[in-house]
Amino acid sequence: MPHATELLFEVGAGESIVGAVQYSDYPEAAKSIPRVGGYSALNIEAIVALKPDLLIAWPEGNRNRELDRLKALGLPILVSDPREFKDIANALFVYGKITDNNTQAAAAIDKFNKKLTYLRTTYSHQEKVSVFYQVWNAPLMTQNGNTFISHAIEVCGGVNIFSDLAMTNPQVSIESVLVQNPQIIVASGMGQARPEWLDDWRQYTRLQAVENSQLYHIAPELFQRPSSRFLLGTEQLCAAIQKAREIKKNP
Repeated sequence: MPHATELLFEVGAGESIVGAVQYSDYPEAAKSIPRVGGYSALNIEAIVALKPDLLIAWPEGNRNRELDRLKALGLPILVSDPREFKDIANALFVYGKITDNNTQAAAAIDKFNKKLTYLRTTYSHQEKVSVFYQVWNAPLMTQNGNTFISHAIEVCGGVNIFSDLAMTNPQVSIESVLVQNPQIIVASGMGQARPEWLDDWRQYTRLQAVENSQLYHIAPELFQRPSSRFLLGTEQLCAAIQKAREIKKNP
């Protein structure tokens, strides 16, 4: 998984990676690692041929059937499914331990926790701002409160307007967003460019986020991967929420 690739490099174990999935593109050295599949499917034959000592899998990205097949072939699998900031720090600890890079992992964890503490102390206790995080446009999708992105919204003093929904990545209606009337709308999309569909909201002129020009794009590699760089995306989110907060104070 791209986030696991980043974290392994961060603890000093990048050279031990023999295969990675699509979008494992950070740091630069990760781009030269052989590809063994992507979000929709894994190349079982390629993985077996590499003879890895351990597979790190993400349950939302890797199909259970494929993982079961790899287990049946005798390959050990470590599941990585970070849902909170502490899970990212814990992944750094685990990766450092299993690759015998404990010192570098400890330094990375300390840096991560200090940055998180700064953001939480600076923003989380300020006046709340309602946030709609848009995963995709067709169908219109968001995330509930049990995700690292929703926890980032909380750290920034925001409120995820769909945090109480049961599904992790639920479909919602345009009407439900209009009823909630968020102060800010945030999206990442699939690439570096701002998704065109984010600006489709401009037709709903009574939305607070539209009226106050609070439609934001945060690059997916900084906001959809639970790696240490996720704090950079969180920092951008906090700045956007702070701007919406100031607009509310000084309309």
